[in-house]
Amino acid sequence: MLHMNSRIGQLLHADHLTTLGTLQELEELLVGQGATPPDLTKATVRAALETLVAVVKGEVSRHFGFEENHLFPVLADAGQTGMTMLLISEHRAILPVAEVAGALAGAALAAGAFTPEDWAEFRDAGLEFCERELFHIQKEEMGLLAAVAALVGPDEDTRLAGVFEGLHAA
Repeated sequence: MLHMNSRIGQLLHADHLTTLGTLQELEELLVGQGATPPDLTKATVRAALETLVAVVKGEVSRHFGFEENHLFPVLADAGQTGMTMLLISEHRAILPVAEVAGALAGAALAAGAFTPEDWAEFRDAGLEFCERELFHIQKEEMGLLAAVAALVGPDEDTRLAGVFEGLHAA
């Protein structure tokens, strides 16, 4: 695994693993529950929704922001404009769906229940988010992390890792 030679590659990979765990929990809830809203008094259901809200608020938007504002310019300067533009377009497609799912989950948690209508909307948005984000992570794991390992030098890697860690500490 080439990206393991890169600190920023390791950090992005760890973020991907966290998000994949959340997606798996979410998909299991959505598929397992079907059309009937879940019982939000169940600790496992609440935890899955709370994790989703946290991932959408923090990890996804912070991760995408880091890539677009710090990493992608470095890769574009190294000739990878096509890849970075593709990943940015995917970010633009994922974020709105993720934000809808996160907002609906947050509202249900605050209210103590999903209405049947909100559950249906949440289920649709959640499944779409899972699909889009999973495909996106696969691309980043196969292409982006390899590009980082090949094109980002040690000093730039250290700088990017510091920026990334700083954003996650905030």
